[in-house]
Amino acid sequence: MSSNPTVLARVRSTLVARGRRAAAGDRDAGASALEWAIIAAVVVVAASVIGGVVFNIVKTKGADLEKCASVAVGSACAGGTASGGGAE
Repeated sequence: MSSNPTVLARVRSTLVARGRRAAAGDRDAGASALEWAIIAAVVVVAASVIGGVVFNIVKTKGADLEKCASVAVGSACAGGTASGGGAE
């Protein structure tokens, strides 16, 4: 049974090589997960900024509409004249 230690040595070297490849792959997977986390964070920040801008525009326009709703037709509203009016 002199070949038995050779087979065991071969199996051991194969397992060690597989372990090294697996460990290297895990490092890549960790880096990939970190990249996805950074991309997700950037998307969340961008969505928050865009949402804030849209919210402020809607809020401002809504306030202008409320202000104009109580003004008589043909009167100045929100810095301009009501539709249909003009300089005479």
